[in-house]
Amino acid sequence: MRVMMIGVFPPSPYRIDGGVAAAMTYLCQALNTNKNVDLVGVRICAAGWCGAEQAPFEWPIVDAPLSRLAFSTCFWRERQQLRKLIHRFQPDIVHAQGVDPEGWIALSCGVPSVVTVHGLLWEQARLEPKSLQRVRGALKAALLERLTVRASREIIAISPYVTEYYGKSIGGRVHQIPNATAPDYFRVRRAPERGRILFAGRVIHRKGVADLVQAVSKCSEAVSKLVLAGSTPDSDFLSHLRERIRMLGLESRCEFAGHMDESSLLQEFARAETLVLPSYQETAPMVIQQAMAAGLAVVASRVGGVPYQVEHDVSGLLFESGNTQQLAHQLRRLHMEPSLGERLGAAAREHAAASFSADMVADATYKAYRVILDEHRQE
Repeated sequence: MRVMMIGVFPPSPYRIDGGVAAAMTYLCQALNTNKNVDLVGVRICAAGWCGAEQAPFEWPIVDAPLSRLAFSTCFWRERQQLRKLIHRFQPDIVHAQGVDPEGWIALSCGVPSVVTVHGLLWEQARLEPKSLQRVRGALKAALLERLTVRASREIIAISPYVTEYYGKSIGGRVHQIPNATAPDYFRVRRAPERGRILFAGRVIHRKGVADLVQAVSKCSEAVSKLVLAGSTPDSDFLSHLRERIRMLGLESRCEFAGHMDESSLLQEFARAETLVLPSYQETAPMVIQQAMAAGLAVVASRVGGVPYQVEHDVSGLLFESGNTQQLAHQLRRLHMEPSLGERLGAAAREHAAASFSADMVADATYKAYRVILDEHRQE
């Protein structure tokens, strides 16, 4: 079976920025070990970025640059480009990772296709801090997201939250398959440092990082170091965050670690006592699955699909998004009860092993491909 995977492949499997890129990379790595799968990747990228220095993957990847007028032309050029790649590689099935624009492009590709829904565009758009970004995001949600979800015959939902959110807007069949988590995260040998708190993700408004800083100021006795690991694409927000840290007198406790490669992130999971994700919106955040696999205690906001990943007081701790008092309280609990963090981390790792391992997810995905192709041949 030849599978064409379309999405935002990172330039290197060792340096991944973003949960979608991580989920797709881990899934492909596991699928590539299946002797019945012949994998080829199509990397959606900005025209200026394509051709940049890249590390080799274990399967071929072809760049598909987006034109500057891609959105205004409903991705006409990109759809034509995909048809040419399909003619060249002759895939049995096309798997699009995301609806913007991968799923939209795949809809009319001429071969059986399946779309994995990751971020919910409308929810992300409403949380953009700048009006132009909100308008642009809302247009994409209206013109791409809803139409793709309605028109796709086969959808992979990475969380029950996806099917709850779209409801009757879904026009095809839903396969409930979570994102894959790489084996290396299950092999992390923990050596936690007391009071070391980790945030891993893009340092942007939607991730609630400013709330985390505010909460730390309310329970400073529980936090010896707050590590903010992730890219900083919004310079205005970064300046605002640095100023807030300065005003709260937390400069010595807060470390901007920047974007980490896979090796550095694994080391940080070993050192951190707790992972905190205080986002305002999430579908099924990869960083929570990574942390659970590594055996960290997870503290996360009760938004989107997070409660389907983390069971409060069993495999992690939840708090209401934006409530810095609740977040500070949970951090205090972990500080005062070291055994609580150990219990939560052990339960988290057990749940992750039973739900998110890459081999299990790849097997479920392959079975979905088989069902789709068998039914297609009978039509």
